[in-house]
Amino acid sequence: MPQRLEGLLDPKSVALIGASANPAKLSYIALANLKIGAFKLYPVSSREKTILGLRCFPSVLDIPAEVDMAVVSLPAEAAIEPVRQCVKKGVKIVIVTASGFGESGSEGLELQNSLVNAIRGSKTRLLGPNTMGVLVPRHGLDTLFIPRERSTRPGPGRTAMLSQSGAVSVSFLERARAAGMGVSACIGLGNKADITENDLLELMARDEETRSIAMYLESFADGREFTRLASKITPGKPIVLLKSGRTRSGMTAASSHTGAMATSSEQLVQGALAQAGVARVYDEEELIDVAKAMACVGQLRGDRICIVASAGGYGVIASDLVESTDHGASLQMARLSENTKDALRRVVPGYSSVENPVDLTAAVTDDMYDLVLGILQDDLNVDGIMMSLELQPPNVTSRLVEVGRRRALSGKTPIVMSVFAGAETDELVRSLGEQNVLAYPTIWRAIRALAALARRGTYLRRRK
Repeated sequence: MPQRLEGLLDPKSVALIGASANPAKLSYIALANLKIGAFKLYPVSSREKTILGLRCFPSVLDIPAEVDMAVVSLPAEAAIEPVRQCVKKGVKIVIVTASGFGESGSEGLELQNSLVNAIRGSKTRLLGPNTMGVLVPRHGLDTLFIPRERSTRPGPGRTAMLSQSGAVSVSFLERARAAGMGVSACIGLGNKADITENDLLELMARDEETRSIAMYLESFADGREFTRLASKITPGKPIVLLKSGRTRSGMTAASSHTGAMATSSEQLVQGALAQAGVARVYDEEELIDVAKAMACVGQLRGDRICIVASAGGYGVIASDLVESTDHGASLQMARLSENTKDALRRVVPGYSSVENPVDLTAAVTDDMYDLVLGILQDDLNVDGIMMSLELQPPNVTSRLVEVGRRRALSGKTPIVMSVFAGAETDELVRSLGEQNVLAYPTIWRAIRALAALARRGTYLRRRK
């Protein structure tokens, strides 16, 4: 039951079963990653006395202390007996990383059933098999068997990632790092032989460090229970879901990847998710972008968007993307009040447009942009602002970044930035993200984030 899963986020002791002294082995990499954690670490190896300066034990039963979590890094057929020993030891959480179980055919399914039988009737819970396990940056818990130098991890943050795919998890983590976004936890579900997405949803709903939940699923363990839980959770914590297996080919691919079986039509899934307030996304880039928006801003009070830029072409492109129902977000362009337009005329050049989109032209300055953002944030007809952050105009300095940051964090009308800064773009997006400011490297990604925030606002108003 969920209350037994708290050790998944903060174990006081971890055993790695199948530890190897060979740096090329996955179990060696996992041990090296675990070594930085804030917990007792016990390598289990029948061959080695010490690895990485740590004393090894012949089996988990030989460890002279309680073990909260055990990572079993052994081939599928060799994993069953160590899991039985973990149950006998009273280990709370067992993570089985190997593939070759239910996703691989009848023989693998038989092995997977043996895993389930090994923990049946005990207090031990099983994560996986066929999973990379858990990453919890705030505790240094990292069971991933990918070297940190090859795949940099994000720091502590507000978003939890729950994934049925290891590759999607790694992609999310790397994109989060690039976006300056931290994670509260990243947990791989694998084949979901015991612990399911529903168990983890309840766990993350209670986790005080988690403000939004991102998910990748190929199947639902129990679709009705998922929507029931999501309906309870989404008013307080947004859930963003990338659900694959939408087509016949996708379903076939999913069954050979994690043994997933499609249980509902796509139309039924879409309706249930919308009713539960789950933000549905369709690729890995949208997953990180929307999860980031939910964690930083949460929602908009409406769907009326104002575009402000110093390049007229960007304003036109953004306007199309805001309003279009074909290749756009189906939002509204805000109608600025007369008071707002009068205030804008007093601070922008006479040839600038004070309609929406607001075109500041190449004559823009840092102070001009600052005043304009303040005026727009005070207009009650504006629910969200897309700021085109351009560092190319001659009278703009790097101080414009601070102007945007300060206005975005003011607590007034939310601002989402689209950053155009040449070679500095990626670094600015990352730096702003680390300060909980929404910034994206393209206009469309900024508009798409505003659309997700507007839809969440609509859902929450309907709930009330």
